[in-house]
Amino acid sequence: RPTGRCPLIPRICSFALSIARSGMCMLATIATCALAPRRPLPAVRTPAARMSSPSPSSTADTVSKLLALVEPTDRGIAASDSTRAEASSLISALEESWAGTDAFASPYLLRNTEVVYVGQSSSKGSNAAGGKYRGRIGRALFRTDALFQHVLDDVAVNVVQFRLLGLVPGQAILRGAWRRDLDHPELASLRRNSSRPLSPNTIAVAFEAPRVSLFGREGRFVNLQLGPPSSVGLDVTYLDERVRICRGAGSGVPFLFRADSCAQPGAPLNAAAEQWRVCVARPPLRRLPAAAAAAAFSAACALGLLRSLVPRLAGAFVSAGPPRAPPGPPGG
Repeated sequence: RPTGRCPLIPRICSFALSIARSGMCMLATIATCALAPRRPLPAVRTPAARMSSPSPSSTADTVSKLLALVEPTDRGIAASDSTRAEASSLISALEESWAGTDAFASPYLLRNTEVVYVGQSSSKGSNAAGGKYRGRIGRALFRTDALFQHVLDDVAVNVVQFRLLGLVPGQAILRGAWRRDLDHPELASLRRNSSRPLSPNTIAVAFEAPRVSLFGREGRFVNLQLGPPSSVGLDVTYLDERVRICRGAGSGVPFLFRADSCAQPGAPLNAAAEQWRVCVARPPLRRLPAAAAAAAFSAACALGLLRSLVPRLAGAFVSAGPPRAPPGPPGG
């Protein structure tokens, strides 16, 4: 029956009431979520985060293992192929842990160090540390007592301390100025034919003519300056309180230097590591005395070479024995 009320009004009111109730529920839910304590989201681990750097204790253990490994190898010359491979692996691990570090900001660069290992595969003719003094003939004539490389404020010094014929003490010294912050042409010149890139920690050293002292290591009796000047490049790849690792700029050969044996006063080789200073402070012999001393030096070397070869030749002769008679017929 028709009335005065519109039949749509109740439906509209009911729809509006349901919307209002839904909105209130939504607001209540939002408020509850906002006031509830938030739990932190789990961190997403990237590959870089998973590759954590070695701890100082593990690095120290690697250094200790490396030093123990190379100790009986005569600074790498007597190392077997397996020992050399293991040493190379340990050196590479230390270099990777130190990559990107500024060597010139480290307190461990400028100090005395002893050469304890050279990763050269063969040293028949010469060695990257010590040159011909550390080759096969050189080692027979000049028994090595100590081998040093010092990088100091204004100078780099290589020192071979020896005993000529196992008796006469002496030393050979290379002293030179070193430079850093090398430009690209200089780095390319130092690399020569090597494919290994050089880091910003590379230094270039220009050595003077070598000094050689005999009958004492302070240059008091025989103090010669022999040979031409030379230059080398070294890339510093690891430093800590005990050791320094470098690679030859042109060869990539690794060198391991130890500081705790000679850097500080009271260390076992500290006094020996400082003897080069007294020698280079003395003027070398003049031309005529130097020529006489060089002749005596050459004669002593020849005598030492003969002395080292005679036992070998005699041993070869004895081992060969007299000629043998041909074997008789079977059953004879």
